[in-house]
Amino acid sequence: NNFEFIKPYLEKSHLALANLETTFGGRERGYSGYPLFNTPDALASGLKFAGFDVISTANNHSLDTGREGLVRTLRVLEEENLPAAGTRSTPEEKGYVIKNIEGIKVGISAYTYETPRYQGRRTINGIALSPELEKLIDSFGYETLEEDLQDMKKRVERKKEEGAELIIFYLHWGEEYQREPNSYQEKIARELSTYGVDIIFGSHPHVLQPVEFVEGEGGHQTLVVYSMGNFISNQRYEHLGTRYTEDGIIVNVTVKKDFLENQVFIEEVSYIPTWVHRYDRGGRWVYEILPLVDALENKAVFNLNSENSIWRAQNSLENTLSILESRGIPVNLESPLPPESIESFK
Repeated sequence: NNFEFIKPYLEKSHLALANLETTFGGRERGYSGYPLFNTPDALASGLKFAGFDVISTANNHSLDTGREGLVRTLRVLEEENLPAAGTRSTPEEKGYVIKNIEGIKVGISAYTYETPRYQGRRTINGIALSPELEKLIDSFGYETLEEDLQDMKKRVERKKEEGAELIIFYLHWGEEYQREPNSYQEKIARELSTYGVDIIFGSHPHVLQPVEFVEGEGGHQTLVVYSMGNFISNQRYEHLGTRYTEDGIIVNVTVKKDFLENQVFIEEVSYIPTWVHRYDRGGRWVYEILPLVDALENKAVFNLNSENSIWRAQNSLENTLSILESRGIPVNLESPLPPESIESFK
């Protein structure tokens, strides 16, 4: 039931995306957490149950269970009818997704940052990539950024040739636990805007970073969510000494198409601040993703049953709003769930 409370929000959307920062390497490898993640296949079923439609699989943990784990992860997602962007089982596969959503063709790519090269070879989280493995994951290096940006530009052009009208990039970038984007993030965002990317969703810092519209050369506007924080994790104040890793947001982007002008545009952006609620139930830790506005209005329904959990939820909402307001863009929070949805949780 990790996703129970946010499922109604996700189900309302026509397209829901998420970053999967683990692998489905299989039971025989042994399930594990940090630093090498291997998760039960049940999580894939949970993602489908929650309402997700496309999964980003390009991040610094994509190879935690090796090439076999990368390929198996894609197979497990495929069995749940969850297409993946950012990695591929063979070099011949695209590794990106184009979906027709209510008459709008949406092209979705995902890329992860690389760690410094080793003996001239690209690396992900310190793992040196063979020439074959390089072709299975979309990545960029800060040492080779200009070259890699040109590859991203070609990807945008290819998706447009295939009919994509709205271009989304999911980028695993930035610095962990930093609440502001670094200069590389800002440079990449400007370049991708110039290439015609419409939306950038960021992950990796594990804390929220600002949201803004970036203008590329030629005046193209790109919505950039530098980091959406943590959606579900065990990165707690008790372990890291910071509360910011408990916070996240669901970003709702309303897109419309002018069929007369044959143009697609972003009409509205709204947010659902979320917080990972961890509590003991019968000697076992329970993790629930709470939509904070609804949860603080209906504390008992959302299992906010202690002064500490209520304070932490309120503190999370305040922290999230401070980040969202930091770039001067109006903060539009998603409307609360209707009473019948709240009642269904009881």
